[in-house]
Amino acid sequence: MNELMNQIRQYGFALDDIQLYLDTHPDCQKGLAYYELMKQKRNEAVKAYECQFGPLTADAVKDDSWSWIKDPWPWEGGC
Repeated sequence: MNELMNQIRQYGFALDDIQLYLDTHPDCQKGLAYYELMKQKRNEAVKAYECQFGPLTADAVKDDSWSWIKDPWPWEGGC
């Protein structure tokens, strides 16, 4: 779990960083390609995390229930 979360954070940081760069260099093809690559990698890492551990954010919930509250909390051995 920690490894996936670290990957998600790293890709998220890279996305934030390249977005700032693209604000001043919107036509940079290498920058745009890097943005797409980091976005894809972050989405893959988030999907892998959610497949193993459940939704990472509230907008990732697939049904209309708060089902994750039925699982053990981290301090109860849920992670």
